[in-house]
Amino acid sequence: MKDYLRLRTFIVLGVIAVFAYAMHPLAPQDFYKVFRTVLKDDMSKLQGEKLIADAHALEEAGCFAIVLEKIPAELAKRVTEVVSCPTIGIGAGNVTDGQVLVLHDMLGLNEGFKPKFLRQFAHLGEAVKTAVGEYVTAVKDCSFPSQEESY
Repeated sequence: MKDYLRLRTFIVLGVIAVFAYAMHPLAPQDFYKVFRTVLKDDMSKLQGEKLIADAHALEEAGCFAIVLEKIPAELAKRVTEVVSCPTIGIGAGNVTDGQVLVLHDMLGLNEGFKPKFLRQFAHLGEAVKTAVGEYVTAVKDCSFPSQEESY
């Protein structure tokens, strides 16, 4: 992994997640798609020491930060202790250097999506649906934009 990463000159961020394709090189356009397919049961297949070795490899390759996604808090703590770059957790307990949540998820805009690590700090989904519906109606009945809202 380290050699693969060193061949790339634009390393900015490493992601360690528990998922089936962890060791396959990814094209940039595949990154999001693959990393959103995290499998819960893979922790039994991947050893903690392997994840720590991957964290070291990412750090040696020049990463400025490592995202730890859906891994046990104890393992996130170990990784955070052994690397010098910051660790950012998402579903990895409160032991990392920082936290991240997807804004739409945190605001409750994706009502059907609620993994264990997600805390919704607002429930805006219904309000957004209502607002968009009112906008569509106003556009269709030509009440928007009004004279006052036009130049």
